[in-house]
Amino acid sequence: MGCELMSKHAYLIMAHNNFDFLKKELELLDDERNDIFIHIDKKAGKIDEDYIRDSVKKSKVFFIERMSVNWGGYSIAVCTLNLIKSALENDDYRYFHLLSGADLPIKSQDYIHNFFDEHDGLEFVAFDRPVPREIDVQRVRIYYLFQDIYGRNHKVFPYVLLYAFDKLFVKIQKLLHVNRFKKERVMLQKGPEWFSITNELAELMLKKRKWIEKHFKYTRCCDEVFLQTVLANSSRRKHIYQDGLPRETTACLRKIDWGRGKPYTWTSNEFDELCQSKCLFARKFDPNVDQMIIDRMVELLKKD
Repeated sequence: MGCELMSKHAYLIMAHNNFDFLKKELELLDDERNDIFIHIDKKAGKIDEDYIRDSVKKSKVFFIERMSVNWGGYSIAVCTLNLIKSALENDDYRYFHLLSGADLPIKSQDYIHNFFDEHDGLEFVAFDRPVPREIDVQRVRIYYLFQDIYGRNHKVFPYVLLYAFDKLFVKIQKLLHVNRFKKERVMLQKGPEWFSITNELAELMLKKRKWIEKHFKYTRCCDEVFLQTVLANSSRRKHIYQDGLPRETTACLRKIDWGRGKPYTWTSNEFDELCQSKCLFARKFDPNVDQMIIDRMVELLKKD
């Protein structure tokens, strides 16, 4: 396996709207050292793949089979694993980067590739804290049977009925001390779902796919737990950047502000803050909130 091939990167993108913005994101990822794999949520309706693809001149762009992805549901984990699988079947990549369709790189491609060459072999996956909160791990220890159906629509009829059933079922499970992991000694971990991982960890995730389904299907927000947990319980844990914890920057190299939003949408007021960040990527951006910061970021990075 040649060094030139192994220096290639795969960008895995989960998008569901703002396709003009997605084209800008792809422009900044467009590089002969990158291939791009895109999943567009089935709920977005009909899309024009050629329209999205035509902003890319150097990278290869692949659209994977579409599915409906719902907030907090196991479908997010399935989509993530499908993107990894598609990339692994296509070529040899040294790093796999998961981004949303509302993200942008905030460093040039030369800077990004130099960074990963200098830190080759490390896993850029973030943990919220050394030991996760009980409230977070409880979401995957017990069953949420309908989370992947109602998603964020738990106040809307008829989904409110499924949500009410889940709430009642959760109370019963807590009384019965249900724990999906009680037969295994597994250290659960939690953090942002976005990552930059090596070929070794990408392959491990697919090998663990049946185990992941067994333990994380019918849970709530497992997208922030399943990869962190597999990593924390594998030999790859020795290769986690910054032990997965925030120091100079977040360990997954994403600049995300949860203090001002869920997460906060960047505006032109924070342009200098983003440029000075040690992170390589930022989320989230929304052209309906502030188009100017997107244009400024594209202009800056296209110059480099």
